[in-house]
Amino acid sequence: MVSTSFAIFLGAIAILALLLAWKFVTAKPKPRRFRYQPSVAITPLQTQALLYLQTAFSEAVVLPQRPLANLLVTRHVQAPDAALQAQQALDGMKVDFAVCDDSGKTRYVFDLDPSSAAPESAATKLRNAEKNRILKSAGIRLVLLKGNPSQWPTPAEFRLKLALAALPTRGPEGEPEKYVLAPGPSSQASLSPESSIMGMTVLMTLEGEEAETAWRAARD
Repeated sequence: MVSTSFAIFLGAIAILALLLAWKFVTAKPKPRRFRYQPSVAITPLQTQALLYLQTAFSEAVVLPQRPLANLLVTRHVQAPDAALQAQQALDGMKVDFAVCDDSGKTRYVFDLDPSSAAPESAATKLRNAEKNRILKSAGIRLVLLKGNPSQWPTPAEFRLKLALAALPTRGPEGEPEKYVLAPGPSSQASLSPESSIMGMTVLMTLEGEEAETAWRAARD
């Protein structure tokens, strides 16, 4: 009688142990509740440049830190695999700022060029050259902003320089060139193709129809 009761007791313990083991194995772990803190979403230099561009293009939308994949789509590509490769070529490429018109399409893009940055590696130069080529294929001008915004021309002057820069000869295939905003006193800072410098004193000498075309482009 005693042995039978003891056997029943051991059986119950065994069943209970199996149930606990099964619950332990199948139970879902509770999600860990991590804690967070704010990070730097935009640097002081980027903030100054953003406000500057917003003033220069008050009628447009200025977007910071935009991937090229959000700004461009492939064209004239029939094969699906080729279209996929063309879109994948944009992976990892971005610009510091993009200026969009009221239809949402990109008109200009800008990259900051901090003076404290380390010299570009060969791989980085190739990557940047490819980015510029891709943007040129879409007819979008890339402007490299050098120095500090306090060294740049006034937003109104900059808008005029950008319009004037569209007047000189374009690339061999009619594509826009990459331009650089070089720092200097407000009246002397220049927006120029990478191969040459065009100062404000030269730009302001335009007269007649050429000047009217430039001013009209600056207002549009």
